[in-house]
Amino acid sequence: MRQAPLPDPAAAPSRAARRVVIVGGGLAGLTCALDLAQAGLHTTLIEKRPFMGGKTFSFLDPAAGVELDNGQHVYLRCCTAYIALIKRLGLQRDVRLQRRLRVPVRDPATGATGAIASTPGPLPPPCNLAWSILRFPHLGWADKLRLGRAVLPLMRMSESARRNLDDESFGHWLRRHGQSQTVIDRFWDLIVLPTCNDLSNDVSAAQAAYVFRVGLFTDAHGADIGVARIGLSHIAAAARAHFEAAGGASILGKRVRRIVARDDHPASVEGGGVELGGETIDADAVVLALPPDQARALLPADWRTRDGLNALDAFTFSPIVNVHLRLDRPILRDDFVAVLDPDLQYVFNRDRITGHRDPDGGQWLTVSLSAAHDAATRPQASIAESTIAALRRAFPAAADASVTHWRVVKEQQATFRPSPGVATLRPGPCTGVEGLFLAGAWTDTQWPATMESAVRSGHAAAAAAQRFLND
Repeated sequence: MRQAPLPDPAAAPSRAARRVVIVGGGLAGLTCALDLAQAGLHTTLIEKRPFMGGKTFSFLDPAAGVELDNGQHVYLRCCTAYIALIKRLGLQRDVRLQRRLRVPVRDPATGATGAIASTPGPLPPPCNLAWSILRFPHLGWADKLRLGRAVLPLMRMSESARRNLDDESFGHWLRRHGQSQTVIDRFWDLIVLPTCNDLSNDVSAAQAAYVFRVGLFTDAHGADIGVARIGLSHIAAAARAHFEAAGGASILGKRVRRIVARDDHPASVEGGGVELGGETIDADAVVLALPPDQARALLPADWRTRDGLNALDAFTFSPIVNVHLRLDRPILRDDFVAVLDPDLQYVFNRDRITGHRDPDGGQWLTVSLSAAHDAATRPQASIAESTIAALRRAFPAAADASVTHWRVVKEQQATFRPSPGVATLRPGPCTGVEGLFLAGAWTDTQWPATMESAVRSGHAAAAAAQRFLND
């Protein structure tokens, strides 16, 4: 019997010998690294800070002695990739997901509180929201009736029609469909602002339409809201632990200086690597899981005009400001409440979410301010002062409460701005440089810059890198 010839190891290196370097330890980089390591590839993950997590992390406030997130992050039941990651890490008990959507909405001017909520039972969208809209105290009957003039076209439009809306702002599209500025402010922007980190007038209609179609108008439970009961850094730490258990290597606290091309092929990473301080880490593939401006800074100048890399300097960013406050008494019973006041937007009951009990009977709240272009430029004390004043206007119980501690966290470039026309800028994972891939919430996942988008981009980059290395 004739035997097949043995493979030549030099001609066909094993998967374990194929080296991938991932730059950036946020959710995108961690997801990509975990996929590649568990696929048997020699994977190194480099993060310039001394901890993983990227834009989702927690820290110990030394003055208060409590762990706080850099910002309050939420996810929806339709965020299937993020939920799958949580399950993959064994953290199901460390998150909370609503049984059905309920967003309390308070108007400080009138003192009225209503809710955008899904009705119990089998009603399909948008009928599941109808009862709460009928009872919604913040819109008049004329505006409530006008909602259907925008909801029905959003539900019925084809995917190609949605994509063709990218050059138009969602605010303009809503006005074309009979929506007043009042209903935009008091309904549509309650959803657009926290998901897209911008107002409807500044967001691509294609992007906003995607949010509503996937979140609210496809499944009655798609927009059920989830939160982490643990500090966000614990999620990143769990991902790192799983990655290293699969054979991956982590490098923390060191900054990549540049990408190194292959000597005999200046448009290829394969056989090149990344320069880290005074050393070069060899790689057959590199994934840049970084914001676009940071990714561009690592590229040789002649790569910056190649496919997937030629618009990295065209993105703009929107800030998020979070204000953590400890009051000497409880003022909020719900997990969170939306407030029709630009100085509050969304107020989260940190104690109720995490299960923490203040030993002195106080309460920790987090105020999350999206698209905080003005607040991000102001001193922290000024932000805290306006936030506390807004709390006193919105919640009668806060009138006599004392704020015993506050902490302001600014993320100046929290997300890319999903402005009209931005879809054409968002690259996929592959680039015009062999062996170089991109990941990040800003890449072309169709989602706005969310944890879901970051995780999806990590999977896409890992799959693209594997295809390249298998060729």
